[in-house]
Amino acid sequence: MASVYSGAGDGRYGSVTVRGQVEFGLQYNYKAGALEIQIKQCKDLAPVDVKRNRSDPYVKVYLLPDKSKSGKRKTKVKKHTLNPVFDECLKFHMSINELEIRTLWLSVWHSDMFGRNDFLGEVTMALENKVFDDPTPKWYNLQERSEPFDDMLSFKGDIIVCLKFIPPDMTVHKKGKRSRGSLHILVKEAKALTAVKANGSSDPFCKSYLLPDKGRHAKQKTPVVKKTVNPVWNHTFVYEDVTLQELAERSLELTVWDHDRLASNEFLGMVRFSLGTGKYYGKSVEWMDSTGKELNLWKSMLERPNFWVEGCLPLRASVTPRLT
Repeated sequence: MASVYSGAGDGRYGSVTVRGQVEFGLQYNYKAGALEIQIKQCKDLAPVDVKRNRSDPYVKVYLLPDKSKSGKRKTKVKKHTLNPVFDECLKFHMSINELEIRTLWLSVWHSDMFGRNDFLGEVTMALENKVFDDPTPKWYNLQERSEPFDDMLSFKGDIIVCLKFIPPDMTVHKKGKRSRGSLHILVKEAKALTAVKANGSSDPFCKSYLLPDKGRHAKQKTPVVKKTVNPVWNHTFVYEDVTLQELAERSLELTVWDHDRLASNEFLGMVRFSLGTGKYYGKSVEWMDSTGKELNLWKSMLERPNFWVEGCLPLRASVTPRLT
């Protein structure tokens, strides 16, 4: 059987035929604000070492859609057995409400000394409306890989943004000079950002540019919100002296970063609003690459001057322009 390496670089799928069961229990610790997964044992796992009829298994858990490195929990490896006993408790610190949008992805792997770990099976369980009233461990049959989770790798959370264009006649005159209009951006909050700090959180802030301007003076930033992956900023950026016609040719870029006092800030995700034409006054540019919700919100803002338009948008995993 051909083996396929996983997109996460965690190992390979299809090198063995999945069999066996895993025993685990779930409970929510309200005092600690954490989901606790009690991994008991597995039985009758597939042997990777067929000659000796054994594997070196361990269990790995994610709460999808977060498939970041910091969102992974795993047990110790048990050597030379198809019936490993783990008796380990894996914990995820998050509110009971946050669990509503999560899916438990528990997978069993053979640990390879060269890092090419082999997939031994999985159990997936949606946690929406899940009642954690019985922590007693239960047996679950291990399944073949149900679907590629590669798109989960790119999940970086969501950002809630409001946009408004204020026309010239509504704009305050400054220094006797009449403004041509102004763009207002209310960055409300972000949800389910990647946790990059050792304490399982981040110190996020949001940065704004109205492209193509990327100079130091063109940058605007929110304050840093400490120790959270669900920051609430409610911060407004304003770009003065712009017209609707100019905004149709430009792109608003919002990037989210984890603030680090000692090292460089870490990129957490981004959105880019534009009409997605791929062109700036007829010249091809990479940053006019908006699609979907990004494009629609920008279009709504241009079509409805002096009205706030609001959207909840998935953060892109990379600053690399989308291929058109």
